[in-house]
Amino acid sequence: MEKMHKALAYQKQGETEKAQRLYKQVLKKVPNNPDANHLLGVCYRQLGFPKRAMEYIQKAIKLADDRAPFYANLARTMSDLPGTTPESTLAVTQKALSLDPNIIEAQNLQAIALSKLERLEEAEEIFQRLIVRHPEHPDAYRNYGILLRDNGKHDKAAVFFFKCTQLDPDNPENYIQRARARHEANQLKENDAELNKALELFPDNGDLHHELARNLFKQSRTFEGLPHAEFAVEQDPTNHHKLVTLGVHHNSLGTLRQAIKAYKAAQAVAPEPLPVIDWNLSLAYLGCGKLASGWDLHRARFLDTNTTTLCREFDKPEWNGEPLAGKSIMLWPDQGLGDALRSGTMIPDLLETGAHVIVELVAKAQKIFADSFPEIEVRTAAFDQVTKMAAHDDYDYHCALTDLGKFYRRTPDSFKVGKYPAYVFNQSKARSYLARMDGAERKPIIGLGWRSKNLAENRARYYLSAPEFSPVLEFEDVIYVNLQYLSIERERAFLKEVAKSDFVHFDDVDLFDDIESAAALTCCCDLVVSANVSVAEIAGAFGVPCMRFAPKEAILMLGQEEVPLWYPTTRIVEIKEDMRAVDVVPELVARLGKWLENFDPAERNARLAR
Repeated sequence: MEKMHKALAYQKQGETEKAQRLYKQVLKKVPNNPDANHLLGVCYRQLGFPKRAMEYIQKAIKLADDRAPFYANLARTMSDLPGTTPESTLAVTQKALSLDPNIIEAQNLQAIALSKLERLEEAEEIFQRLIVRHPEHPDAYRNYGILLRDNGKHDKAAVFFFKCTQLDPDNPENYIQRARARHEANQLKENDAELNKALELFPDNGDLHHELARNLFKQSRTFEGLPHAEFAVEQDPTNHHKLVTLGVHHNSLGTLRQAIKAYKAAQAVAPEPLPVIDWNLSLAYLGCGKLASGWDLHRARFLDTNTTTLCREFDKPEWNGEPLAGKSIMLWPDQGLGDALRSGTMIPDLLETGAHVIVELVAKAQKIFADSFPEIEVRTAAFDQVTKMAAHDDYDYHCALTDLGKFYRRTPDSFKVGKYPAYVFNQSKARSYLARMDGAERKPIIGLGWRSKNLAENRARYYLSAPEFSPVLEFEDVIYVNLQYLSIERERAFLKEVAKSDFVHFDDVDLFDDIESAAALTCCCDLVVSANVSVAEIAGAFGVPCMRFAPKEAILMLGQEEVPLWYPTTRIVEIKEDMRAVDVVPELVARLGKWLENFDPAERNARLAR
């Protein structure tokens, strides 16, 4: 009994191996002591040997089958073993609770099993009851938080994880769980502060470094996140999640060889093929110019369970390069307007197969496609909003617009044979806009776009406010044309006031929903200066020279340094990951000054057939 008491004291202090040795000594003398068998089994579980733990706990139950803690610890050990079903865990916890309905551990495990069985109301009731009756018990808060987080209630989950950190501040798992809930709830600033404090307590915890890297990446603060992603992998080099996080950091920073290395390492250790790895690997290949390898993996974006890409469903087969003569194919966009315009440049290649081509698009893009490709049928995308099943089946094959690259843009040289520009615009409308600009015969016309309508934190850093953008308007004897969709009066008034030349805004042109008119106005310009938004995409698609201030996105650049293969008239002024968007303004002004020195309206006049 003296050794048992001493062993139990060691176990409570966390000195599990010392306790284990004493329990073994007891069992040499008294092999059928149920308490010694039970507690030795608990030691094995605490040391990470659940199978061995099962042997001793089950022996203890055979010796004394009326002890509720024995069954509770059996259930906990079972939960550590892969393949244990929630039904079997639930049965063992029910036995424990039949012997002692107040045993906390059994109630916790019962609620966890019920939540896995999607009996959520029952599980939630147990957790809430535990918290009311035992407000200082951290496991109830933690497990309830996990239930809430797994069911999308991330804000609420973060509150319960926060309570865990107060009750059990020496357990890093509480901080990790809280960070994951904050991440999903987009409480990114709070998460930064809490993770940095947690790392002061646990500076060598790779999981905390990993969560901070993820949080910084979501804010487009990749330059800061990379050291934490590297540390996490150094601590746990066979964790595929951490390798993917390291890879996406390298992808974003343009260090693509390191990204590919990380993704391949993740593939090697992942328990099964994972679409998230293939998708990110495809972007890395595309970004370094390995187009065939990149396109071949790119469809994995539809298979990733966390994708934000539109994944439509069809009764008809996906096109995989089969002959199309005499057949029909339906194309559909899985991204936004810019991606549709970019990928639509491959439609002329597809038409050469002799196929009947149907393209489903949002309404505002339809006229541009119909006018540019009169051979195709253009209609509104139609599918069930819940199941994503297509409403029409009047075609032989379907294909996402982006995936045409797999067949028609497998090498850089394949872009040279494509028609550029592939789109046509309304010349008559463009000339009518030009006629409304005083001095257009002799002055350079510069179109302007400085931001997106989506100013989420991870995107806003790549855009400019009107005051930040205003140095671009310092040149005299120029006509500046507003191409910024959804601009507000205050922005326009500010730019008009600071401009040293005319600042023109057409109230009768809907730059957001009337893409035909937006394209015609864009084609009046000699040059467009724009952020990484559809203003720049329209300029590129219609062959209008463009200075595009943006990060070098893989799908845009395809391994090129400054001139995207898609748009030969576009030049990228790069916003690097350790820069602010405003840092590129001096470069924009310098390039614009040099361009004005050599201005010639001949290209614009030819475009407008004047």
